[in-house]
Amino acid sequence: MKFKTKKIKQDPALIGKVSFAQAILSMLTGRECDVGELEFFEVLLVAGMDNGIEAPSVFVPRVVASTGNSINTALAAGVLAIGDYHGGAIEACVNYLNSGKDASAIVGEVLAKNERMPGYGHKIYKDADPRVTAIYQVAEKVGKMGKFMKLAREIEKELASQSGKKLPLNIDGAIAGVMCELGLDARYGKAIFALSRLPNMARHVIEELDNDKPYRRLEESDVTRDSIEK
Repeated sequence: MKFKTKKIKQDPALIGKVSFAQAILSMLTGRECDVGELEFFEVLLVAGMDNGIEAPSVFVPRVVASTGNSINTALAAGVLAIGDYHGGAIEACVNYLNSGKDASAIVGEVLAKNERMPGYGHKIYKDADPRVTAIYQVAEKVGKMGKFMKLAREIEKELASQSGKKLPLNIDGAIAGVMCELGLDARYGKAIFALSRLPNMARHVIEELDNDKPYRRLEESDVTRDSIEK
């Protein structure tokens, strides 16, 4: 079995000289990255790490661990919980930001198709996502407030204007803006989200194994059953 691949392998000389984040960014971009780019990339890894046990990518691995599975199986389940509606908006948003269209055209296109704009709106943060605020602060600090970060904000304003609803830029949309500024392929979206979330998944799995009894099952009171009419 043969594979076509670029010459990518670990250089032992880099061990102890570059950070994990620096090694990841260089591998994904295929080039050396400057200090500002590295700091900008690191903000993604921290921002997406944890958003509470309520998130599917956190409670799913805990449930899987509770039924007697190994940690790698539980983590795999958590990664599989990442999909188009949980972490998947990143890739779709990157594609819109890279479309070459302005905010008005992008929003008009999305609304015309009666779809939701990926990367905007949040169940908890109705006014502003604090993680997004922090990411934009870093963008200003490291001089990476480029056209894509600005476009992401313009889309937020255009959404409010055209739809009449307040749909704040969320963490997925902010990550998409950063990825565009760094020149990262849109298809890395879910991978970067999973990479960020994995340490927190692992912590929750160990916590589940140490503190809770097997196994997790829904209580009858948690289930609403529709009556069946004969």
